[in-house]
Amino acid sequence: MDDAVLTGRRNPASSPIRIKRGPDYQSINVKGLFPAGEGAGYAGGILSAGVDGIEVAEAVARDLAHLVS
Repeated sequence: MDDAVLTGRRNPASSPIRIKRGPDYQSINVKGLFPAGEGAGYAGGILSAGVDGIEVAEAVARDLAHLVS
């Protein structure tokens, strides 16, 4: 659905895989999916996961900005 929201929970384990994302932080395979943190293979600890989460949140905001204008 167009108004669907996908949320995720924190996974306390690191992932041996990486969900590939483009320069806009979206998955290259699933539009609207923004993989982030350790579970997606983009962090190696709590601090880097937090920083990645902030960067991805900013990318989501940029992606949604067109809905407001």
